[in-house]
Amino acid sequence: MDDLAEIDRKLDAILERLASPPQRWLTVRSAAVYSDLSEDSIRRLIESDKLSVYRPVRGRMLIDRLELDQVILGSTTRPRKGRGMTRQPHSQN
Repeated sequence: MDDLAEIDRKLDAILERLASPPQRWLTVRSAAVYSDLSEDSIRRLIESDKLSVYRPVRGRMLIDRLELDQVILGSTTRPRKGRGMTRQPHSQN
């Protein structure tokens, strides 16, 4: 009986989370999890001014999820194949 009550509580929590809108402001860590990038990659985007950071209080950095989405969607570089892509030698005519 207690197991069914626990399952109901967990199901209610999941449904509540699904019904709520996604979080607008993300920390560096949550932005990394959200975008499936590393925290270092998020920090590089901030340092290169491709991503704005808001500092509402000292020591706290927040990233706008909508801006992060635009940075990701605006990415036009092709991924490299393999580790340390090498150049093909030019053919001699």
